[in-house]
Amino acid sequence: MNKIGYCLWLFASTLTLPLCAEERPQDWPCEQALVHEIPAAVVWAGPSIAGLEHAWEQDKEVSRLVNRFVVSDYDLDAADAEIAEFSAEQDSSEKDSRLTLLFAGVIQTLNEERKKKLDGIIKYARGQAARANRLSHELDEMIQLQEDPSQAGQERLALMQKEMEIKQRMFDEREAFIQHLCTRPRVIEERLGSLARSIAYYLD
Repeated sequence: MNKIGYCLWLFASTLTLPLCAEERPQDWPCEQALVHEIPAAVVWAGPSIAGLEHAWEQDKEVSRLVNRFVVSDYDLDAADAEIAEFSAEQDSSEKDSRLTLLFAGVIQTLNEERKKKLDGIIKYARGQAARANRLSHELDEMIQLQEDPSQAGQERLALMQKEMEIKQRMFDEREAFIQHLCTRPRVIEERLGSLARSIAYYLD
């Protein structure tokens, strides 16, 4: 396979930022690039989060906020209001470091959740590929049975034709569902970008 550039676009600021992958894996069914992890630099212009991978979990207040903000149906406007309140409560000498800690927790948790979605999509696509392979073999058998004049052969063909209609319909329904699955990582990416902007806004 020739290497082709695919880009994942994240709304990290007023500009869209591309994150490119070199090639499209055969078992990846979505149009967007398969990027396993969103680097902090793509969505965050604040201090480095190196070494903070688990430090945020030790801060009870930060951990509490992270666990609330990453929930998919938690209102982002409410999150922004809480970030503003959290920022206002900080001593000026610690504000940036604690906001950075908050971002570290958000990106780590959302990246982990996003990876689960990616793994689920790949598993689903592999299942579809296996089903397609089985259907192909069954179609080959049906073609051969069309040339079998025996009663047993024709009965077998009639049964396979009836079953094939059901299997094909189920396959098509599952195939259509892939596009819905492909939107799930993007939803997480958008939440990450929004939260990153909200946190960065209160940095000095």
